[in-house]
Amino acid sequence: MTRRDPTAQVEQLRGLTDEESFLDPVSTLRRRTIIRYMSQLSPNASVSTKELARVCASIEQNEPPAALSRSDFRRAVQGLRQRDLTRLSIAGVLDTRDADAIVRDEQFELYAGVLTAIDAKLR
Repeated sequence: MTRRDPTAQVEQLRGLTDEESFLDPVSTLRRRTIIRYMSQLSPNASVSTKELARVCASIEQNEPPAALSRSDFRRAVQGLRQRDLTRLSIAGVLDTRDADAIVRDEQFELYAGVLTAIDAKLR
């Protein structure tokens, strides 16, 4: 077995930035669910926080939306408002200025494409 000196490769790797913030919008099931759900809608469609909460809670609880408990729905609404929608808004994925009319923002297509590529690889 030949022993290699990785010095040159290590220096090259050190020069690259580790942009974990790029992956933040797709780092949780809830955010991926939101992006995937909105990808299925028309590009100009708007959704409410409550609609997204129903979708996310349904996926998380593996229940149809009509069978969700009130507490699961409330937990999803709270999580969306406190974390997920804020992060997606900061990343430019969604425009969340109106909680009753959330729409795609400038980076939406980029992240929808990332998820489409991941989904295609997993099939």
